[in-house]
Amino acid sequence: MTTLELDLHTHSPLVPTDYRGPVETTARTIVEAALRAGLGLLAVTDHFSVRYVHHIEMAARQHAEESGEGLAVLAGAEIKVRWGGDEAHLIALLPPDSYAARFDELSRGFRIDQAALHVCELPTVKVDAHPCDVARRVAALGGLCHIGHADRYFGEYRLLDSELFDELAADIAVVAVELVDAVNATEVERRAPGIPVIASSDAHSPAEIGRRRTTTLQMAELSFAGLACAFGR
Repeated sequence: MTTLELDLHTHSPLVPTDYRGPVETTARTIVEAALRAGLGLLAVTDHFSVRYVHHIEMAARQHAEESGEGLAVLAGAEIKVRWGGDEAHLIALLPPDSYAARFDELSRGFRIDQAALHVCELPTVKVDAHPCDVARRVAALGGLCHIGHADRYFGEYRLLDSELFDELAADIAVVAVELVDAVNATEVERRAPGIPVIASSDAHSPAEIGRRRTTTLQMAELSFAGLACAFGR
């Protein structure tokens, strides 16, 4: 077993208007920032897109060949889901062998044509569905789905204060709850006993990668399959 530091919620420069990093940020810059932060695994989870992932995969491979220092890269997407007066941000991580095709299938299931979306529209895409249904569809495609920044406030609203959180955290398709502030872990453990509580950076710049409390997991192997096993899948 390997103890690994990982960050399962980060953004790339794909959407310039949504990125806080320097305009010259490259995939190589992101890889080097992740390694400086002590990460062994980085999930690239842009808003409703997996378009930039292959750039970071290639940069990680090149860096490993040159330095011997490896970084595992996983493909994913942040999906904003509306249900009644609630909104959940779900992080969908997909198997590396066919993540683009699987995300296309997921999008079509919600009648959203990715190809028709301009890149600047991606952060505004919202799926109108029950979040549990979205999580189950991700799982049916072989993916892993966790709740993103459940305790983050959007104005006066935060998912953690809602009844929907309890329903979502109890669903078998949800593998973890991501928190911004570790002080809220006690409440999550009380309301959803046994669910893993993780921390991610929600980075929108190289400097933010690995910020907050990073997640440490025991993994049998450094891979998507290893992560799934660590989450009991």
